[in-house]
Amino acid sequence: MKGTILAVLISFVVMGAAYRFARVRLLHITTMTLVMVFDITFPIYLYLANDWYKRLIEKEQIFSFSIWMHFMLIIVLYTLYVVQIQAGRKLWAGDKDIRQEHKLQGRGIMIARLMVFTTGVLLIIQ
Repeated sequence: MKGTILAVLISFVVMGAAYRFARVRLLHITTMTLVMVFDITFPIYLYLANDWYKRLIEKEQIFSFSIWMHFMLIIVLYTLYVVQIQAGRKLWAGDKDIRQEHKLQGRGIMIARLMVFTTGVLLIIQ
């Protein structure tokens, strides 16, 4: 699990670089796309690498509030990604009025990712 935590921390560094260099559009779009793909495929990796049936069903942790909170935060993160992509496409098309909204959504994504990471680490500790 240390490698998993390290991979997520590296993705935060990549995301921070994308946020920092937002003016370099190609770099920003490429790095954020990589972060989004990482976040979408990461649960698949976790499913393949762990025995979830034993943990969730046999140990009955499926009824745990922390599991459901983590799951709902992931759904919030994915929803923010959809809204962010829509705003980014409008920005790319030349709609300058959407820039502030896009920037605020980016901050929301950072907060949501941090919460997903934190709840994930708490689930590892359990």
